[in-house]
Amino acid sequence: MMLTKRVLYKPAKAVDFDHPWQNQKLADDLIVRMRFHQGIGLAATQVGISLRVFVMEIGGWQWRCFNPQIDDQSPELGDWAEGCLSFPKEQCIIKRPIWVDVSYQDFQGTWHSERLADIRARCFQHELDHLSGITMHQRLEEQHAKQSGN
Repeated sequence: MMLTKRVLYKPAKAVDFDHPWQNQKLADDLIVRMRFHQGIGLAATQVGISLRVFVMEIGGWQWRCFNPQIDDQSPELGDWAEGCLSFPKEQCIIKRPIWVDVSYQDFQGTWHSERLADIRARCFQHELDHLSGITMHQRLEEQHAKQSGN
């Protein structure tokens, strides 16, 4: 997958809903790319598009998340090996909340809210990090710094 670092490491811009069909096409394109690379999530920033949108597909369920956010999260954290289509064949053990209450807009701008747990919660958090310009490597470094008291 082509890595556009200039966009990958910067916070993305909010999506507007003036042209919903363009939003739908973007999400469709992200789904195609994600499937081609055998991923479970893909953020627009990973393909060089600075917009707050990502897609996920896990266990037969699909999400197209525009302007996503986390509204609440589990106080309990879990460790899990994460991979990333931007860094093929690499994994990092990342500690994240085991569930999150999230909200996001669909391609037309309608808000949706739900609680995600386990791999769905992890994927949502990973992709949301991408929209904030944060990679799994940066998240791992941040966690190591906290553990060592820096």
